[in-house]
Amino acid sequence: MKDLLNAALKGAIQASKEVYKKYNEGFSVRYKSDKSPVTTSDLIANEILIKHLTPTELPILSEESDKYTPDILSSWQKYWCIDPIDGTQEYVDKTDEYCISVGLLTPETSLLGVLAAPSLGLFYFAADGIGSYKWSGSYEELWSLSEKENLCDELLKNSVKLALKTDLQHYTLLASRSFYSQEDEKYYQKLKSEHPDLQRIQMGSVIKIGQVAEGRANEYTRFSQVNFWDIAGGHAVAKYAGLQISNPLTEKDWDYKDISSLKISGYIIKNV
Repeated sequence: MKDLLNAALKGAIQASKEVYKKYNEGFSVRYKSDKSPVTTSDLIANEILIKHLTPTELPILSEESDKYTPDILSSWQKYWCIDPIDGTQEYVDKTDEYCISVGLLTPETSLLGVLAAPSLGLFYFAADGIGSYKWSGSYEELWSLSEKENLCDELLKNSVKLALKTDLQHYTLLASRSFYSQEDEKYYQKLKSEHPDLQRIQMGSVIKIGQVAEGRANEYTRFSQVNFWDIAGGHAVAKYAGLQISNPLTEKDWDYKDISSLKISGYIIKNV
């Protein structure tokens, strides 16, 4: 698992360097058939991630690469699931709330995750048998370490293990900025009746999971459908930090068996 995590870490760190550079220097945008944006930075990050993950000899499912038929996907018992930039609209809008997301999936769960948000200075990583961590240093230090062969060991020296409980003045709920639904609002109102001091913070990308894992919020919810690549990396960060994670419809942890849609129906992630 450490070799796989090393590959994911190197890819995410080097992709973050290029994405951050383009974020500040300029990039171009086009829109897909579903009206969602894709930037030149998404495509550059995709190339970098695939370059580092291909030598692992595991299949790769990426938002920005060719999609596969259910027949092919059903034969994959373990595969990379990546979003070169999660929160592309936030990237375009210059809110800083975007991240590179790398996950390692089986049909049942996520075994590994890396979330890199260079404009926010946040970097989280997790893996089965290793745990969930937040990098404590700067991105300049991350970039300087990215070529090291034992990258995972180097990062662990300056990272905080995530099992941090909340100690907040107000009960804090994180919610999506761009995909906030009526169901999200209903849940917010229900939670507000239980916690009169409730504070809701809306922001972009799956980086919110890391914020819950390090105790900066009590929970993060989303009731609308989510693509596999939007949640694959964050799922592992939450899981190995010991957070309470569930599908709102089943109240159980979600899986990745719906290969016809490549979506889950939503999630509730709590720091309890």
